[in-house]
Amino acid sequence: MKRTLFGFGLFFLCLLKGYAQTSSCAQTLRLARSTYEQGRLHEIPSLVDGCIKNGFTVQEKVEALKLLTQTYIYLEEPEKADESMLNLLQTDHYFEINEAIDPAEFVALYKTFRTTPIYRVGIKAGTVTCRPNVASSDFANEGTAKYENRFAFTGGIALEIPFTKKLTLNPELYFHQKAFQNTNIVTTGTGDFELVANQTMTYVSLPLAVQYHLIDHKLNPYVLGGLSVDYLVNATLNAERKRSGFSPIEAKSYSITADREKLNLSAMVGAGIKYRLGGGYGIVEVRYFQGLLNATDKNKTYSNEELVFNYQAVDGIFKLNALTITLGYVHNIFKPKKLILK
Repeated sequence: MKRTLFGFGLFFLCLLKGYAQTSSCAQTLRLARSTYEQGRLHEIPSLVDGCIKNGFTVQEKVEALKLLTQTYIYLEEPEKADESMLNLLQTDHYFEINEAIDPAEFVALYKTFRTTPIYRVGIKAGTVTCRPNVASSDFANEGTAKYENRFAFTGGIALEIPFTKKLTLNPELYFHQKAFQNTNIVTTGTGDFELVANQTMTYVSLPLAVQYHLIDHKLNPYVLGGLSVDYLVNATLNAERKRSGFSPIEAKSYSITADREKLNLSAMVGAGIKYRLGGGYGIVEVRYFQGLLNATDKNKTYSNEELVFNYQAVDGIFKLNALTITLGYVHNIFKPKKLILK
């Protein structure tokens, strides 16, 4: 019981001490403002130094550092002014000047520092819809065939490297699926034979895009363009063949990875919006991918004999076009520093 009371007492004393220190530093900041307005600039560094190290809230520390920076400017101590400005920018990465009311010397010093993020890192995830762009077709029968879109998953890591206010390099690493359906119907005098083959191709993708910021707005709209290099890690086909009035051939899944090209290359264009969220941006983005390389090999069209003879499933030669819709978040990474001005 005594230990419990002692613990509560110690905790209460720590709270009182912290409150007293916070209250004292708030008074110190008010005194520093008054001292600055009275022109007693030499007194300010020693006045605020202790609370800057430990005691100010973040908002109070930013105000104190701004006051200290202006003090060093007017005391003509440029090295200390630089150090204080750097400390300010490290404390509040989103600090902004107000050119209408801030002293011109303070504004000029601020502009000699890098204040924008050096990069952003985050994640994106969403859905993919894909349709083959058929260059030539092979058939195991005299039926009619068509490809239809299906939906699959995409997600990965996003990196943004701002070059200028308008241009941003956007390399990414994705887990990317492309799925579609191939239907083949053969009409005979005794009924229709129908093949339904669902294919899913899974890639590790390396998209590289350049974003162009359109206008300054709370939604920050942008457009992008670039290339995506994809490496195939898995491809499967689920086939089912039915005939009216007869039992269907059992639906079965096959690995067709060996029958597909390992590398895929796509041109991509897109558009999106970024809205400020915490220490970064929430993202909504749409991209269109135009396949540039064939996903299938002419020499492997009939390589899977079971698919050909049991299901009459034969693919043509096609490229893969896709549309993605993703949601994401990227976090700003800052590293303020003094710029070398020419």
